[in-house]
Amino acid sequence: MSEIEASTGLSAESFFNLMMDESFGLSDELFQCCKSDNISEEGLREIVERHQLTPNPHVDCYQFFREACANERVDESIIQCLLEYFPDAASATDDVCEQVALHYACGTKNMTLNIIRLLIDAAPDSV
Repeated sequence: MSEIEASTGLSAESFFNLMMDESFGLSDELFQCCKSDNISEEGLREIVERHQLTPNPHVDCYQFFREACANERVDESIIQCLLEYFPDAASATDDVCEQVALHYACGTKNMTLNIIRLLIDAAPDSV
């Protein structure tokens, strides 16, 4: 019996599939929040609490973070909240254009210098 089976009662394959489903569900929920006209730090924190996240959880796709950076309603507190839990998101590139969050932010109306600084500090190699 593997360590996974002993601790969870699931086969390694079942455990992997469960983790992938939860990761996708989390990413999708964050994506919907981050593209919303009602994006807010409170809404993001509710998702974090519901999923009982700790900083830097395993997430396969950071498109939600790039979506937040492209959202004209984003503010500094939202980006800080996302970076608090997903510090790797700032340096993750998208699969199509190979752009990082900084690229998305720079093309966004109403973007602030403070948000740009946060993104550069989080991913200095993105400049």
